[in-house]
Amino acid sequence: MNDPTRSAGPSPAIDGPMRAARSPAGLADAVRDQASGYADRRRTEAAGFLSELAKALRSGSGELDGQAQTKPFVHTVADNLDALSEHVARRGLRELLRDAETVARSNPLVTALVVGALGYGTFHVMRSGNGNALKSRGEPRQA
Repeated sequence: MNDPTRSAGPSPAIDGPMRAARSPAGLADAVRDQASGYADRRRTEAAGFLSELAKALRSGSGELDGQAQTKPFVHTVADNLDALSEHVARRGLRELLRDAETVARSNPLVTALVVGALGYGTFHVMRSGNGNALKSRGEPRQA
């Protein structure tokens, strides 16, 4: 009837996920699981994007019939994108980060150039999207 060893509240089995999230360790596990799920979804999307990009390069290379040297290069790039797509799909997030770190450490100049190019491109994309925000206040704004 009245068991002093049982709590008066709801059963721990019913309140399991909520109780786990209330403790610091449980909250850390819940955040880690959610981040891992998010990373896995993004990894899958990235692999699909790379595969679609390779297909688009192959289909667009038909228009390069007059350029004998360019077509093999485009096919090589498409093959490498397919291989990268398969690599991304097979590997976990930690393995991909470890691979990226290894490549960056072994090629610091190339890494700096790629990061600089990405930053430059990002700046120009953001600037073109927010062109009015970067103009000085004295210039008349165009509609």
